[in-house]
This record gives sequence, C-alpha cells and structure tokens, in this order.
Amino acid sequence: MWKKEIRLAGSGGQGLGLAATVLASAALQAGLYVTTLQSYGPEARGGASRSDVTLSDQDIANPWFSRPALLLALNQKSWAKFGGNLAEGALAVVDSNWVEAHEYPGVLALPLEQMAKAELREKIAANMVAVGVIGVLLDRLPLAILAEAAYLKAPKGFERINKAAVELGWHVMEQIKGGVEREHIGGA
Repeated sequence: MWKKEIRLAGSGGQGLGLAATVLASAALQAGLYVTTLQSYGPEARGGASRSDVTLSDQDIANPWFSRPALLLALNQKSWAKFGGNLAEGALAVVDSNWVEAHEYPGVLALPLEQMAKAELREKIAANMVAVGVIGVLLDRLPLAILAEAAYLKAPKGFERINKAAVELGWHVMEQIKGGVEREHIGGA
C-alpha cells in the first residue's frame, strides 16, 4: 500500500487551498484516492492557513493526520508550528527566503517565491512552483496531469502562469533529484 500525507502550510493569501486542490485533482486523474482538509486563521489574508492532502492507492478511512510525511512551509510561523511534528523520515520543502529550518535533516530549502518572480514575474505563483516540486517528490503524478490540473483550477487570467509555475518547479526538482542520484552512484 502506498500512502502519502501532505501538509501545506503558510499564511492566508499564499494559495495553499488552491495548491491542495491542484494536487487532489491531479491525483484523482492519476487514479489515486484523495482526501483534503483545510484550516484558516481568523484573517482571510495574512492569518494562518493549512491544507492537508492525503493520497493513496487504496481507500482512505480517515482524512485527519497529525504527523505529515511531507510538509510544505511557506513562512517561519508554519515551520515553527509543524516542523517539529513530522513523521519519521519525512521531508520538508520550505521557501528558503522566508524559513530557517537548518536543524532538520530532511529539509529541502528552495527560493520558491523568488523563482516564481524571476521566471514568471508573479511571486504569488510560488504555491504552484511548490506543487511542481512536490509532484516530483511523490513520483506518482505525471507532469502532464499536474500541469493540466494547475491550468484548469487556476483563477481566471492565471491559467498559463500556474501551468508554467508547476512546470518550473517540476524541472528544478528533477535537476536537484538528478544531482543527488548522480552523487549516490559516484558521478557528479
């Protein structure tokens, strides 16, 4: 049985609900079972925001979990709240410009917002860059399905940007992953 519990955390306005929706939609298209839960702080923008996504190749009995296997933290408050309560062997993806998480060995720190701004001129697309990174890490969602979900679920006018952001995150993560695999087999 394959199952992955993912927590997307940041502040309201960073598009974590949309990121969860895109992951869930792509997972359904890929034939997986999916549950999502969302939690928001008192403010629509700037307050705490969290979306939990569970993906599995079998029925999911309970959508709730406390220790994610994969955490996306887009701000320091999210890391402080959730970074210390990860499942054994978990991986955390953090925005390196906003999160200091050096003490945890399973951290992948990437300048998500900076990448979105530099490549797409839209820092708000950092959530979709992260979705592309997560897609590679999950190794269960084809890029074509993930990019299509980002396009179809995007707010009007952001369809191409969201699709391009997912592709950007995917390609960056593939390069990183390829470098790590080459190191393990003695190349470089």
